[in-house]
Amino acid sequence: MAPPPARLLLVLMAAVTVILAAPAPAMGAWVDYPSGVPCGETIPVEQCDPGDAAANSACMDMCHYGGCRRGGQCVSLGFGRGRGCHCKC
Repeated sequence: MAPPPARLLLVLMAAVTVILAAPAPAMGAWVDYPSGVPCGETIPVEQCDPGDAAANSACMDMCHYGGCRRGGQCVSLGFGRGRGCHCKC
């Protein structure tokens, strides 16, 4: 049996490289938000990234269901203290 042509090996290696280099699908982290957070409060939640739309949506929902009509948003707690969800009054 003859060895496979070099071009076939090159295409096969390129395909394997592309498959291995593909980023893993993003997985949302489960955040167990407390219930009944009063308006104006900020709870520390490290996964609440101000630049992530899904995280902001979860924070907004948690605050809204807790009684804050304006919902909430992810914020930086500043000075290296992490991130949190701030429920807007």
